[in-house]
Amino acid sequence: MNPKIVELGHMRVAGLQIRTTNEAECGPNAKIGALWNRYYQEGYPASTPGQKDPAVVFGVYADYESDENGAYSLLVGKEVEAEAPLPAELTVKEIPASTYAVFTTRVGPTVEVITEAWKHIWEWSQQPGVTRTFVADFELYDGVRCADMNQAQIDIYIGIADE
Repeated sequence: MNPKIVELGHMRVAGLQIRTTNEAECGPNAKIGALWNRYYQEGYPASTPGQKDPAVVFGVYADYESDENGAYSLLVGKEVEAEAPLPAELTVKEIPASTYAVFTTRVGPTVEVITEAWKHIWEWSQQPGVTRTFVADFELYDGVRCADMNQAQIDIYIGIADE
């Protein structure tokens, strides 16, 4: 799973957010699954105003304390227009324009392929010459490849420094 390198412009994503660590996610205090469940159960995919693409949901990792070993925020939401009026319960993340290494998972059950891909990304990021920015990373779930969460394929965008 070698990444492709892309340049993306600024994005504004609105949704529900938690603060966690990778260590916590491996134990009984895991929060990520509950966040995704709440996002869908409370109808946010359909009700978020000003959506740019209703078929796409983002999982945005930001506010890194340090690196993959520290605390971070995860926001599950939709890219929204700059001037979209948003309900108070939604958090907004401004993702700056950046260079990304894009990893595409294999097709399979969402939790399984995401876990597998992140393990690969952590190994990849330890290679000489790879510098993650830890500003914002995100998972992109589109309505076509993720229509069946048991046969999903997800793109993971990792912010990298321009070399």
